[in-house]
Amino acid sequence: MTVHSLTAASSRSRGSRAAKRSLLDVAAEVLVADPSASLTQVAEAAGIGRTTLHKQYATREDLLRAVGHRVIDLWEKVTEVASADDPDGGLRAAIEAMIPIGPQLAFLWRTPSFDHDQDLETRWNEFTQETLAILKRAQDRGVISAAIPDWWLLSTFHAVIYIASERVQLGHLARLDAPGLALSTLLHGIAPQAQPQDHGKRQP
Repeated sequence: MTVHSLTAASSRSRGSRAAKRSLLDVAAEVLVADPSASLTQVAEAAGIGRTTLHKQYATREDLLRAVGHRVIDLWEKVTEVASADDPDGGLRAAIEAMIPIGPQLAFLWRTPSFDHDQDLETRWNEFTQETLAILKRAQDRGVISAAIPDWWLLSTFHAVIYIASERVQLGHLARLDAPGLALSTLLHGIAPQAQPQDHGKRQP
């Protein structure tokens, strides 16, 4: 999807949608669609003037940094809904909360300039550990194999979240079906699951 198609579609409804969302959420959407999008394109998508945007964020880097912090704010909420009291340690709740923000998380993961921002890196590391804690709880409950190393656990989890989110955005996967499919894939892979045997029938 190009930024042009994003900003050109239904300009009247765009303004009302932007009013209901924060400027940073709109900016994240535009920058996910096209990481090279200009401030002018972001302002157009948000339904504001370029000068108004410039007053809040003097440079494109300032805007990128603000979007990065906004994404981590959204990510932080994931840990709030993933209860340690759940039988799976909050794993499914985390998946349900992360899939809707998958595009924003992808933007956070793939923006090279964030690697040199100390504040973002610190927050990134903190909430990566929070995410890992959810996965480790699932390991402790026997939901995920304890033999899986942390780095593979995190990478696989992020990959499944990203793919599920992308397929929802493309219309290939129903939003309500995405968490179940993501959880099943994370726990069982794509191999066929064994069917329970019917022990009530006598074998010939």
